[in-house]
Amino acid sequence: MAHRGVRLGIAYLNWTDTDMTRDADRYAALRELRAHMPPPARRVYPVDTVAARLVRGSECRRTAVYAPDWLRLTQPVRVVLVPVVLRVSLRAPARIEAAEPLGSTGTLGPGGLAERAVSERGTAHH
Repeated sequence: MAHRGVRLGIAYLNWTDTDMTRDADRYAALRELRAHMPPPARRVYPVDTVAARLVRGSECRRTAVYAPDWLRLTQPVRVVLVPVVLRVSLRAPARIEAAEPLGSTGTLGPGGLAERAVSERGTAHH
């Protein structure tokens, strides 16, 4: 679509204070994994701050938008960072499961609430 003047970009976002993030915190495994991230990586950012960054990035026609800014610093080490994060995060589930059974979270946030309500109504009618 570049020949039509359409340009694409990518947004690199950290935890954003949305219903989905708050819903994820109800689950021990997701809550624990975030809690063990380095302080800047586990911080939850206000949705207005993230949205403003996305708008500014779009208005300036940026090909990459980072919210928060420090995510830009992870780009050079991203190739190495992913395997390290995976290795560290694989240790937590066994410890968490010893205290609380792990199960599927399903869809999180309002979508998940809607799915569960429809499922419960369907079960009630049968």
